[in-house]
Amino acid sequence: MKKAVILHGTDASPDSNWFMWLKAALEERGYEVWVPLLPGNHTPNRTVYNDFLFGQNWDFSDNLLIGHSSGAVSVLNLLMDERCPRTKASVLVSVWESTEDTPLNPEPFVHLFPVGGFDYQLIGEKTGQLLFVHGDDDPYCPLEQAQWMAERTHSDLVVVPEGHHLGESASGRLPILLEALELRDLL
Repeated sequence: MKKAVILHGTDASPDSNWFMWLKAALEERGYEVWVPLLPGNHTPNRTVYNDFLFGQNWDFSDNLLIGHSSGAVSVLNLLMDERCPRTKASVLVSVWESTEDTPLNPEPFVHLFPVGGFDYQLIGEKTGQLLFVHGDDDPYCPLEQAQWMAERTHSDLVVVPEGHHLGESASGRLPILLEALELRDLL
């Protein structure tokens, strides 16, 4: 059976944004989908999240991993964890990175990013394909961050005009995400 995991961002839940819509759309395509409530998500912590996720008896092998905002950062943290097997693909929606050159690490996120930054070579070895999806006017996570990360990983970047943070929409849907997955044969 095809499997997918959807990780929400800071102060969100499985019922937020477009997550339940995407879950239903993936289930219609034969996926088993897990959308967990991440513990302590007001202050995301990579160690707490990874221990929680790997402690739930979910088989991450060949999964489609999708994360939004700090949930997208959490996908990268999962891929860097030695417990993570190779996955089918990883979709990073409204992602950012905090480095010495680009310090985007306010107080709630001090435990979200790995010391020394992400190992993009390892991440590339752990997932079949990376896809970035980002609003061109995101006020929280600059588009330049997603562009830099996509270039560094030789991955596709889908830019959504006036997409803001790609969170809550009037319809509770994010059709461009499904279109991008279909276009790349990731479903």
